[in-house]
Amino acid sequence: MYRCLPYTEDMKEGWDRLAWSQGTIFHTLSFRQILLETFRYQCLYHAVVDHNDQICALIPLTSGRNLGLKRVGVSLPFVNYTDVCALNEEASQFALAAITELKEKYRLHYIELRFKSGTMLSEGKHLSSIRKHRDAVHGQLNDINHTFVLPLTNEDEVISLSTRNNRNHIRKVYKNNWFTVSYDQGNLARFHKVYVRRMKQLGSPAQDIGFFQRFFDYLPHHAVLQTVLDVETGEVAGGMLLLISPGDSTLYYPYGANLTTYNHKYLNNFMYWEAVKFGIRSGLKQLDLGRSQIGSGTYKYKEQWGATAEQLTYFVMGSPSKETGPPDKEKLRFFIELWKVLPNVVTEPVGKQLIKYLMP
Repeated sequence: MYRCLPYTEDMKEGWDRLAWSQGTIFHTLSFRQILLETFRYQCLYHAVVDHNDQICALIPLTSGRNLGLKRVGVSLPFVNYTDVCALNEEASQFALAAITELKEKYRLHYIELRFKSGTMLSEGKHLSSIRKHRDAVHGQLNDINHTFVLPLTNEDEVISLSTRNNRNHIRKVYKNNWFTVSYDQGNLARFHKVYVRRMKQLGSPAQDIGFFQRFFDYLPHHAVLQTVLDVETGEVAGGMLLLISPGDSTLYYPYGANLTTYNHKYLNNFMYWEAVKFGIRSGLKQLDLGRSQIGSGTYKYKEQWGATAEQLTYFVMGSPSKETGPPDKEKLRFFIELWKVLPNVVTEPVGKQLIKYLMP
């Protein structure tokens, strides 16, 4: 009944129709273009079609070289999760089965799939499907990551979900008039400097500014740059790239950073609350605060907003042991610490080349 076909340009209209209506902004071909142009990955997107050639499910997949220079597939890099987008459960199951064949077809060392349990399908379907297909192929599960989802109803209800400390910090910021918010894309270069600086402090290279610019080029009505300015100096103290996803009525916060020198003024509290207000004004139902690991500082910070922690399930298909899959942070600890202390004259140009091999 179904066939799995490589993406071709004549599928464009049908692909995006399903992506925008049933999936997320990351399923769209606009995001595909951003990845391909920025990182020069190979596109391995496939569609599941029925006997009438109607697209019934989407398999977004990119291929590139990892740190070991092995050719691998990821769905999708620079995205916290990408569930199978499908019209029905049957098409979704067919897509999952088809992915096991793509690994062999394209001779990939492994394929990393990133799912959020329960998204667009009934609870737990992805996880059970992965476990079923794990019997046929080697693989490893990683379930240490969660995303945090905050319902967007009205400001009073959202603020009531927060802890007392968080509410007090938000009120204190506005009372002292420390910051103002801007949605001017002209702040992109200044935001990017903050982003690069913060990523270095965390021991990671940063995406080139062209990566962020392409969101405004290819998703002009769905990408928003929210920057926080110091009222006294006009300095960009932090910011977020926010993405409006109509299909699941979600405002995504995938990329952002702030200057830690402003932490004592609760800059993050102000920035997150402004994102909440923007999401409510935009008529969206929820704000996705992004990925965090259990026990991390960001995990605890997002908990205080009253956001629901939702399990992310990563499955590395074709990797029989952790040694052959993507390296975890502990294995890279020496290089992470080294990156923090190397001079910018080294990390900035090297980071632009290195980031595509990390596929975070």
